[in-house]
Amino acid sequence: MKLTASGRRLATAALVQSLGIGLFMASSMAFYTRQVGLTPNQVAAGLATAGGIALAVSLYGGVLADRYGARRVLAGVYVGRGVCCGSYAFVSSFWQFMAVTLCAVACDRAGPPVLQALVASALPEQQERTRLLAVVNVVRNCGLGVGAMAAGAALTFDTATAYRITLGVIACAFFGGAVLVLRVPEKAPAARTEKTRGRPVVPDSRYLALTGLNFLLSFFDALLLVAMPVWVLDHTDAPRATVSVLFAANTVLVVVLQIPVSRFADGLRRTSRMLTWTGAVLAVGSLCFAASGASPGWTSVAWLTAAVVALSLGEVIANSAVWDLSIALAPPEVRGRYLSVFNLSVNGQRVLGPLVVTGLLLGSGTAGWIAAAVVFVAAGVTAERVALTAGARVEAPAQAPAGT
Repeated sequence: MKLTASGRRLATAALVQSLGIGLFMASSMAFYTRQVGLTPNQVAAGLATAGGIALAVSLYGGVLADRYGARRVLAGVYVGRGVCCGSYAFVSSFWQFMAVTLCAVACDRAGPPVLQALVASALPEQQERTRLLAVVNVVRNCGLGVGAMAAGAALTFDTATAYRITLGVIACAFFGGAVLVLRVPEKAPAARTEKTRGRPVVPDSRYLALTGLNFLLSFFDALLLVAMPVWVLDHTDAPRATVSVLFAANTVLVVVLQIPVSRFADGLRRTSRMLTWTGAVLAVGSLCFAASGASPGWTSVAWLTAAVVALSLGEVIANSAVWDLSIALAPPEVRGRYLSVFNLSVNGQRVLGPLVVTGLLLGSGTAGWIAAAVVFVAAGVTAERVALTAGARVEAPAQAPAGT
């Protein structure tokens, strides 16, 4: 697709800051443990605590976007992340690490819904918005990979200076992203009504229901990052190297499929139907995982490959559908707040998903995968119906005759 000038700037900003994130993800644990002197348990506890607290803090990103405009807030989020990355270079204790990490994770969690709000404001056509978000997702995945490979330099030198230089480069990447975002034209925030002025706005029941169902349909993330490696290593006869191959396959599939699949998000009915397809595809992936545990050798590898292909397809279908619906079903004057609430489904899955997967799914073996398949199908079908009902209510006022 041909991007507008605004789209190109947002895509470039996503690429620049994702290069920084890739650098950070690949080098941060070594920096924390080898240079700061933290234990892996301290790092894990700090990240988990910050992630939990940031769930609530991230809601304020939408409130600020509605009040001051998404462009300024998103630029502020990028600047905040840059400052946090620069601050890590001076961390020398656990509590300093906790303070910086809380700010960094809060900015990270607040960013996606504010980006969506900015895209909705900058692009008038609904389908263009979804395709731009697909492009942003693709360049972000590419940037993460390149950034992670570039982190090899810091890991090779393994000195405090090398890590601090890396952190400085990461901070500059975020600052560069902020500059690009500020060049994106944005409509003035919609006027607030008496109902929305001065107090938080709680989305309507259908939007909240769709948010809860998206929590379930977002479990492709936990299945890939947590369940798949554990299942391959502990419950199948597949070679250990299969894990890395499957991760690589997922990355390639998402990059290749995300933009083409986003074209199907066209109109309320077609986009809502994609939620049913998401549930069905994730259910197929779950059943493939179940079959892999009862299969020998390379047959198990084949089932695992099919499972990851299904998860990847479910991911790109779900992304395209929820990007479109979460924007379309949110009132313009409080869009940032609605999107921040909806984003809780994704952030909540990141926090609770690993616990659910390890405690319930993997602990139940094959039966756990079959139960997951049933849940995915039910969630997808229900989400489609909820989205159609919510969409009909949004469209009704626009279709009402003038003067009524």
